[in-house]
Amino acid sequence: MEAIISTIKDVFLGSICLQITVVSILLSLVWPTFKYYAKLTAILWMSFMVMVVPIPLYLFKPRWPLNALIPGIVACEVIRWFGVEYEIRGKEHINVKNGGVALINHQSAIDIVMLSRLLREFRNIVPVVKKELFYALPFGIASYLVGVVFIDRKNITSAKDVMKREAVAIQRDNLKLAIFPEGTRHDKDTLLPFKKGSFHVAIDSQSIIQPIIVSKYSFLDHKKKRFGRGRVIIKILPEISTKGMTKDDINSLVEKCQTTMQAEFNALSAEAKQYCHL
Repeated sequence: MEAIISTIKDVFLGSICLQITVVSILLSLVWPTFKYYAKLTAILWMSFMVMVVPIPLYLFKPRWPLNALIPGIVACEVIRWFGVEYEIRGKEHINVKNGGVALINHQSAIDIVMLSRLLREFRNIVPVVKKELFYALPFGIASYLVGVVFIDRKNITSAKDVMKREAVAIQRDNLKLAIFPEGTRHDKDTLLPFKKGSFHVAIDSQSIIQPIIVSKYSFLDHKKKRFGRGRVIIKILPEISTKGMTKDDINSLVEKCQTTMQAEFNALSAEAKQYCHL
């Protein structure tokens, strides 16, 4: 027994990584704030690494959405180790032959993992994100190579030009642009008013809009600095065709999508909350 204890002691003292792991676990047990920062940092760092490491492979087929498939699978598996699991509903509403706009509510930086999970189902979905992320090298380069679309929110003319090009890509390549219509992330119970850019793209391309609702992250409280365990329910709603619609229809279309997504968000969040523990 003494020999076993001595061996364990030698292994522990000789491994910096093991020491850090043990200390981190102990701190997480007695200090929830440390657990919050540790889990959030680990998930974001992991997302960074799984995207960046395969960059040489992306070069064989640049701007191909499925370049991110394997990194996405790894990211979802790692976040499951941290106590977060995903449930996808409405898969029967996915039509990979249709390009269009996927509207998704935006809650946290860890939405990057949620997008990875959706890629496994859609296969043709690419996120639209703020241009500043491109300069987070080498993550920005990796994101570009997997097809992510970057827009400059501060330059309206530039943003409109980019979205016009993507409207063409929707028709040409049957891509679905994953857009956060609220424009910014938040953890409130009420969705923020939708911006109209994504609706302009859908109508310009005469394609479809597909609302996708993600239940509230009740296991994550940024104000109290708590990161527990929980389930994320993602519901894919039927496509809404914009064929025949004009700019005059945008206001009613925005209102329809906002109302529908808010109602689903309320229902899914109430259901998912029972599986969440802070």
